[in-house]
Amino acid sequence: MDDLMGGFDDIDAVVDTVPVDPTRADTSPAEPGMWEVGGMLSASASYNIQDHRSTTGTDYGGLSKLQLRGLLTIDGRLGADWRSHVDISAWQDLAYAYREADYTQDVIDAYEKELEILDGWVGGPVSASTDVKIGRQVAVWGFADNLRVLDILNPLDNLEPGLADIEDLRRPVGMLRVDQYAGPWRLSAYATPEHRFSRNPPFGSDFYSLVDSEGNAARFRNVRPDNFEDIDLAASAIGRFSGWDLSLHAARFWVDEPYLDASAFDRSDTGATEEDFQQAAVLRHSRSNLFGFGVQLTQGGWLLKQEAAVIDDLQLTRTTPLEQPLPLLNALPIVGALIPDTDGQALPEDARPVRRYDALLGVEYFGLADTTFSLELAARHIDDFGPDLARSGYLEWASESAARVTREFMNQRLRLNLIGVVFNADGQFWRRSGGGIYRLDATYELARGVQVAGGVLLYDGGRQQPFNVAEDNDRLFGEVRWQF
Repeated sequence: MDDLMGGFDDIDAVVDTVPVDPTRADTSPAEPGMWEVGGMLSASASYNIQDHRSTTGTDYGGLSKLQLRGLLTIDGRLGADWRSHVDISAWQDLAYAYREADYTQDVIDAYEKELEILDGWVGGPVSASTDVKIGRQVAVWGFADNLRVLDILNPLDNLEPGLADIEDLRRPVGMLRVDQYAGPWRLSAYATPEHRFSRNPPFGSDFYSLVDSEGNAARFRNVRPDNFEDIDLAASAIGRFSGWDLSLHAARFWVDEPYLDASAFDRSDTGATEEDFQQAAVLRHSRSNLFGFGVQLTQGGWLLKQEAAVIDDLQLTRTTPLEQPLPLLNALPIVGALIPDTDGQALPEDARPVRRYDALLGVEYFGLADTTFSLELAARHIDDFGPDLARSGYLEWASESAARVTREFMNQRLRLNLIGVVFNADGQFWRRSGGGIYRLDATYELARGVQVAGGVLLYDGGRQQPFNVAEDNDRLFGEVRWQF
């Protein structure tokens, strides 16, 4: 899911090679105490093309979203050099009052309404070459636009897979960030005491993909670390040179994707039921290390990208066969990316640490006026892979392919996007065994600050989550937005 939602149109990608960091606080003279207020109001809707039900039986045909949303942004100057920024978001989805479907309480809590502080930080220079920023913020790692290898510092908002705008994908987290500038280099250190994880479709959603081998929704408690428990620590060094950029990364962090720990379940209890198993098993998060690097090179109208990372101490669930089948347990909960083919009866048990290698290659062409083409390929390999992990649905080799074409018309008032992301279960690029997502959308500027947008989103069913349940979730969508 994280790879799918890694960003369809990353506005934070850096393509210039001027050795000036665009994220550094603006230290130009300004009046102390200056405040600016802006924001956005929008109305958006989604319509499911096909009648279908979620894995809990909820009817999701027809209108699935009718949302009113507001975003308030407050920017302030604290003295001559320091700045503050706050984003407050609120929405109300009227579709849940209009439709008479039997939604779960989890779906109502996640989708019907929300009031949330997104970004909220204070930052500025503490010396001529050192900046500090503290509070909820987004810190983008890597150069890729569509797939994630290095970009691990912020979780994602996956409540509407494929529909969220890029500015809504990454969830800000509370962190202390220190940037040191030395020539073409920016050295950054991060301490993140707030532990937020990706917000995924809840139990009852038509995108909820944690199911057993019979396709029924499975549900487990998610045990998450408390804030200030084992603070995430990270560091990076980014150098911007003439025609190319280099970045180095290291982190000690809580992994966003959980694993299933069923070690508390009594496998010898012949009277154990499916409910007993789901009460004993819990989802946990790995405490892992990442080391990686990224390179991008500009040549004429071409931009070439490369990223690579190794993740140590990644906990993955072991699934082992039962010598004596338990008659009241009729299905294997799926904890990984696939629905495994298993002879007899097998159950997730405990977890073991592994090492995973991730690599990405990308190319972008912007040599044509008002047109951009991009292609990214990523591969992931689990070291010391065995049948115990394969039974859980993990893949020894997995790959993703993402292609995008963007074209602007009418003096950049009309923008068209065609995006495709393909996942596969055998490590071969361009095969769709894992599933895929395809999106065609258009945005038109009616007037200054007023935009209308719409498009179609198609899902290709496959063995990888969430495509194991999303094949019939194709939809039309539209939005009217006013920015002020």
